[in-house]
Amino acid sequence: MKYTLYLLLAGIILAGLVLPGVAQSQVKVTFIVNTSTAPDTVVPATDVRITGASAGLPNTADGSIPRVDTLMTRFGAGLKATSIGGDYWKLTVTFQPLDSVRFKFRVNGDWEDNSTDPNGFSTDNRGVRVGYADTTLPVMYYNKTGSTQLQYRTPWTAAPDTFMNVYFRTDVQGWAQSNALTATDTLGVRGGGHMLGADFITPELAWGTTSYLTKESGSMNGYAGANFWSGRVRIRKSTVHPGDSLFYKFIVNSDWGRSDPNNRLFRVPTGLKDTTLSWTWFTDTKPTLRANPDTAIVTFTTNMTHAIAKGGFKNGDTLVVQSGYFGTAAESPRQRQLARQGLTNLYKYTDTVVTSVGKPLDYQYYWLKNGVTVRENYFNFQYTGTINSEQEKRQFVIPNKNFTIQDTVNGVSDGRRQPEFADQGKLAQSVTVKWIVDMRPAYYQIWAGDSLKAGQGTATVKYADSIKPWGVAINGPATGGVNGPLATDWTTWDKPLAADSSQKKMWDNATHGDVAAGDTLYTVTFNYTTKNTKGVVFKFGIQGSDNESGFGLNHLENIDDSSPTFTINTQWGSINPNFYKAWDYDNHRPKRATSVQTIPGVARVYSLEQNYPNPFNPSTKINFSIPVQANVELTVFNILGQKVATLVNESLKAGNHSVTFDASKIASGMYFYRIEADQFTSTKKMLLMK
Repeated sequence: MKYTLYLLLAGIILAGLVLPGVAQSQVKVTFIVNTSTAPDTVVPATDVRITGASAGLPNTADGSIPRVDTLMTRFGAGLKATSIGGDYWKLTVTFQPLDSVRFKFRVNGDWEDNSTDPNGFSTDNRGVRVGYADTTLPVMYYNKTGSTQLQYRTPWTAAPDTFMNVYFRTDVQGWAQSNALTATDTLGVRGGGHMLGADFITPELAWGTTSYLTKESGSMNGYAGANFWSGRVRIRKSTVHPGDSLFYKFIVNSDWGRSDPNNRLFRVPTGLKDTTLSWTWFTDTKPTLRANPDTAIVTFTTNMTHAIAKGGFKNGDTLVVQSGYFGTAAESPRQRQLARQGLTNLYKYTDTVVTSVGKPLDYQYYWLKNGVTVRENYFNFQYTGTINSEQEKRQFVIPNKNFTIQDTVNGVSDGRRQPEFADQGKLAQSVTVKWIVDMRPAYYQIWAGDSLKAGQGTATVKYADSIKPWGVAINGPATGGVNGPLATDWTTWDKPLAADSSQKKMWDNATHGDVAAGDTLYTVTFNYTTKNTKGVVFKFGIQGSDNESGFGLNHLENIDDSSPTFTINTQWGSINPNFYKAWDYDNHRPKRATSVQTIPGVARVYSLEQNYPNPFNPSTKINFSIPVQANVELTVFNILGQKVATLVNESLKAGNHSVTFDASKIASGMYFYRIEADQFTSTKKMLLMK
């Protein structure tokens, strides 16, 4: 009897679960949204919402549910999600069991653009069928592409415990204000691991190969989706541990000259969980914006004589100017073609630019040749701003609403110098090229009290006497040819570079094409074939280190293939004449290091007087006399015999002269100063006490 009663009660209970009108438990569904694909700079305060058409997920501000038909669901306010770190957002909503819920994501009021839902709910909407138990849905990416790519419709997945998925994202908007990505350019990520003081290998994230990213599309709140690049890298869990450091850089194509300047870092998360990294500005360059209230008439004028002589331009080629970079005009960049003026080498265009009077206008010249756009090789040595990439643009402070810019100076350092371009054409025949670099600018700058700091490598040059024993090397695409593999262009800076006697090392010993030993003119010879381009970039280094100038400052030369031999003469440091201020690059000679004053009176004999005061801190005067006009060199040495300063190196008229020695950049101690004039030589001691 009891057994029958138990069965009856059980039947009633089971029946109650399905009887009409019997209340059933509600179900909580948790949505996880990843906004890394939004073409906007999403931060924790961003308004991220999930909208739908159900009692649990309302679509109006008051929570009411509008009419829903079979063809379309109208979505509205929805519910706001909460930031749970990085690009992740979370929202838990209560539904009835077996509810069919259509929904969409919205960021800062901007709807996503989905295509047909793979679950078959409806066009342009997402959908989920609610079960009987609380559940957390897989991560879903906000989608502005209108694409059916699984990357945007469903989360990336991998075999359990096999891969950790890392989603990389970078924004090129700031960088693109001064650069351009063509349709064939790629953007990717490279990197490697570090743990407990040692490097380890992650095959999928490596420094030698690129994991390519995908360019987004669409636009949102003034941001162009095409500036955003994102993609997944699958990292094998067996190669990493929680807390490991993974370093990486974003890079265009395989060009380390167009990559992040410094390594980025993220830590492997606990549990080796999949993660999405927050957005970053590519090369850490943020977009520059400013108000531009003025309409100005600007005439761009440039002289192409230098470019023509260097083989980087021919009359009849197309020359354009692009202006307005870094927000310095309302349209950025604004491109206009310049016209040749008669039979001259002058090119001109008058344009109307919406900009700001009293502030700089950034611009640059481009050479269009055979469908290829070539940017001029230019660096603004007078730049005083804080944006590294802006130094590669020309800049002109706008004086009024009608002005002319004249880039016609024939020089290497003037801000208004003529343009030069790298010739992208292949050599018409094999050419043997002798490269010669004049190292005197390095000597004179060190003698002026400076040191040559190593940007890459370890050799910072403090003493001029170090240059000869340490040696000079050349690096860059100019070193590629039949002497070595074409792929060997930029190689690792440091001592092995200077020791590479087959390709990188340069010579000042009357061998390997060098004319005279010990004249500070270093030489190397390369053989180029028709596989090589005419325009090549390069850089020099003492002891193989990158100590000529800052990162990214390189020389450019075009090889003349009209004959099978060609000589290129260059000067050390001409890529940064503002630093090498002791050298006159236009006249190939040292500048006057110290102002020489003439003292009244007649000089009857050669003489060098004792400095006064002595001891001194930090400056002292040195007087000397020459009875006839002569070439005078007055130098200062330390107790090791190393030259620390050149005070005079020029031709002076007969008379009594005085110079001031500023020793603020050198250490206390005993020093010697020596004069050489014709056959006269004299040396004296002085004491610096700080």
